[in-house]
Amino acid sequence: MPEPIRLYLDFASPYAYLALAPLQRLADEHGRQLELRPILLWAVFKQQGVVNPLEKPARRSYFLQDVVRSAAFHGVPLRLPEPLQISAHLAARLFHAWTAERPQDAARLAQEIFESFFIRGEDIARPETLIALPSLAGRPPEAIAEMIDGPEGRRRLNEAVEEACAAGVVGMPFVMLDGEGFFGADRLPQIAWRLAGSPDLAAASSSANPAGGSRTP
Repeated sequence: MPEPIRLYLDFASPYAYLALAPLQRLADEHGRQLELRPILLWAVFKQQGVVNPLEKPARRSYFLQDVVRSAAFHGVPLRLPEPLQISAHLAARLFHAWTAERPQDAARLAQEIFESFFIRGEDIARPETLIALPSLAGRPPEAIAEMIDGPEGRRRLNEAVEEACAAGVVGMPFVMLDGEGFFGADRLPQIAWRLAGSPDLAAASSSANPAGGSRTP
């Protein structure tokens, strides 16, 4: 049975939002399970000693143009929230706690969180916003609040951040496919190419250099 595709995502990342649905379609087309790993990119960057690239005016200006263009390219509705950069730790904790008991709800819950933030412009840093998500209807608000603040969600989120650092996550979204990392929503065509049967990096390297040594041009 083929290994699952693992998607590291941050609920505050518009590029992760853009990648989720097409990546799920690719996984379904190729008989793969899509595993979602919500993390906090700022926490990964902190461990790696990386400065937030959007603190640079030129990078931020490009980002604001590109994310709108990318949403139009993917045909996905997008409303840039204000503020754009938040810590999505409450949403990530809730996701991990909820799906620990209901893994079948993962894709739906992730999509609802993204739509709340990037379509309706709601503040997912507020517990009341998360408590109102449709997937959670029927559960007492206090039970959902416990998932947001309780130890299970905190522990699983911390483990996901540590796992992301070990996996070499360098940005959002980040996909691990058969041991190979892909960074960015613009890598979806390459992921499709790999899933269609293109040789992986090790095989391609071996084919290009069968003796294992350097080649003289």
